[in-house]
Amino acid sequence: MKVDITPCLCSFPLGQEISLSVDVSCEALMELRVYKLDELVFEDGFQLASGTTCIDIPAMTACGGYGVECTFHGADDEVEAHTAFVVGPSPVVRYGFSCDFSPGHDVGTEIDAFLKMHIDTIQFYDWSYRHDDLVAPVPVYEDMMGKRNSLDVIRREIDMAHEKGMRALAYGAVYAACDDYWKRHPEQGLYDGAGRPITFIDVFRIMNVADDGWTNHMIFQYSKAMGEVGFDGIHLDAYGWPKSALDSAGAPVRLEERLPSFIDECRKGMKSRCGKDPFLIFNNVGAWPVTRTMDSSVDVVYCEIWPPMTRYRDLSTLIALCRTSGKPVVMACYPKAFRLDEPDRALVCQLLLSFVIAMHGATQLFFGDGGAVLTQGYYPDDSRLEPWQYDLVRCYQDFLVRYQDLMADDGLEDVSMTHQDWDNPEYGLSCPSSADGEGGKVWCHVREDGRRKVVYLVNLIGNDDLWNEGKSEPPRIDIDLDVLVLQKVRKAWCASPEEGRASLHGRLGVGDKGLVYSCRIRLHRVAMVYIEEE
Repeated sequence: MKVDITPCLCSFPLGQEISLSVDVSCEALMELRVYKLDELVFEDGFQLASGTTCIDIPAMTACGGYGVECTFHGADDEVEAHTAFVVGPSPVVRYGFSCDFSPGHDVGTEIDAFLKMHIDTIQFYDWSYRHDDLVAPVPVYEDMMGKRNSLDVIRREIDMAHEKGMRALAYGAVYAACDDYWKRHPEQGLYDGAGRPITFIDVFRIMNVADDGWTNHMIFQYSKAMGEVGFDGIHLDAYGWPKSALDSAGAPVRLEERLPSFIDECRKGMKSRCGKDPFLIFNNVGAWPVTRTMDSSVDVVYCEIWPPMTRYRDLSTLIALCRTSGKPVVMACYPKAFRLDEPDRALVCQLLLSFVIAMHGATQLFFGDGGAVLTQGYYPDDSRLEPWQYDLVRCYQDFLVRYQDLMADDGLEDVSMTHQDWDNPEYGLSCPSSADGEGGKVWCHVREDGRRKVVYLVNLIGNDDLWNEGKSEPPRIDIDLDVLVLQKVRKAWCASPEEGRASLHGRLGVGDKGLVYSCRIRLHRVAMVYIEEE
């Protein structure tokens, strides 16, 4: 028996019934259970005919992530399945990409894949006619890289995204123009120290975001994308270089000083022209200049990660910095192992990476195009997932949605570097461990608010600490975890994407430093341990 269950919307307004699409290959009885973290909040049974059925369950009473566990009973078979859904405004943004707008393309496949991966915001990459003239004058056209696009396909995908509650953002570079535009407006260009016009990949002329003429021109273009095509906002792209340049008069331009005001002027101008507030994301390439732009009017703090930020600890430090903004944080991390390494090693790399990013309270841009992952900066050169890879990636995304309330909880303080190892007795593991993702050990990431304690475990035994390199399947190990507590433990459980959630049968004892809660965890790749005192 083949089964599948998917939410019908990327998120449900508080108070609205929850609709789930269920597909079965034969008649079956489905037992459905809905959880808020570890609490069972709804259960019921449904008799299903073969094929696809939409079922409605009562509205949930609180915002956040929910997990769905199902058991399907067929004539000769029993199958388990799961999914997750979000209710109300989410503290995170789940970002995906789309870049196939060829005439006749089936955009329904794209939207279905986004729903299965819980994507709520889509970047339409290289959809435009020209980087300085976004909306094409004809229905079918080639972009500046020679890719064939259809405005009808783009509009159809936007409409379908809106039907599912998703945002659609138009890719729009902040300073790229074709050669013809630059020739008409050389005074708007940027120049290097030798006085030469700056060009990117021999295709795009780099324009001056400090020039009012260029800024006003792009505000008009961005507004056309929203008004004429139907986008909800703009993905403001940058290339990371130049960081400083000369204007046409030879005066220095420090882009980190100008980009925040450029973003703010775009929001103000687009809102005035379109009559609605745009959703804006700016690409901090290599995290530059995120300390300036995250305090601008962007809706999301978004960083595209490249060397020298190669280690897990680099992601930890950067996400912590970005979260001080109080805005959702997205890491654009492109796992190159899907292009350069063995399929199984690529998959382990991505599974560990997605969990690492989520346990720090952020999300990852990597999935799109109806079932592909990004491995490099030009999105049409993505890599297709094999079905078995797709299923495990989806399993992890379900898990991250179900437990997003803990992962994105600003009330839980990161105490990883102060509460374990050396003479810090608060958390102890029976295996080689580290607090910052050291290779060859179990990464123990700890967050707490005193009464609630969350321990995230990432198994790096047999692997290095480079986030963008293929990884071997880590060994399954048993870990004894000791946690210093002040009160009796009210509840404790352990959850992992592969094994689901299970209550921990720990014990309280008295140690040298006081009351200790001890439990044993079976760890494969990753796990999350939740302990709550009375």
